[in-house]
Amino acid sequence: MAQPGITGPDPFVYRAVWGVPVHSRDAFDLLVARQLLWMPQASPDVRRMLFAEDGQPICPVCGELVTTGTPSVVCMAVLADPGLQREIERDPRIMATRDPDNLEAWWLVHGTCLDTLTRGRVQELNQRIELALRAATRGN
Repeated sequence: MAQPGITGPDPFVYRAVWGVPVHSRDAFDLLVARQLLWMPQASPDVRRMLFAEDGQPICPVCGELVTTGTPSVVCMAVLADPGLQREIERDPRIMATRDPDNLEAWWLVHGTCLDTLTRGRVQELNQRIELALRAATRGN
C-alpha cells in the first residue's frame, strides 16, 4: 500500500568504494584534494561521522583520527540518481570527477583497518553512511 505523499520509488542508489584504487602518491594526493573540495558541500550528518570538529579525518572502522603520514586509503560513496547510475556503469571514475555535493561522502581509513575489515563490518558502516546521506534528501 502506497503512503500518502510518496509518488514512487526512491530514485537514489547507494554506491561505495572502500579503497579507491590509486597507483601513485600524486593520485592519492589528487583524491584527498577532491575530498577537500567536497568538505564545504558535505551533509552535516556525514561530516560529523567522518571528521572531527577541526576537520581531521576519523577512520570509521576504529574511530581514531587519521593523522598525517599514517598509511591510509581514500574511500567514497554517493547516492546516485538514474542519470549518474548510467554514467557510473559506463565509467566508475565519474564518482570522483563530478561536481561535489551533499549526496556524496569521502573518508580516509587506516591501511591496517582496511586490511582487517570484514564484509559484515563494511555492510554496517555502509548502512550508517547511507542513512546519513539519505537524511540530506529528505525535506520537512
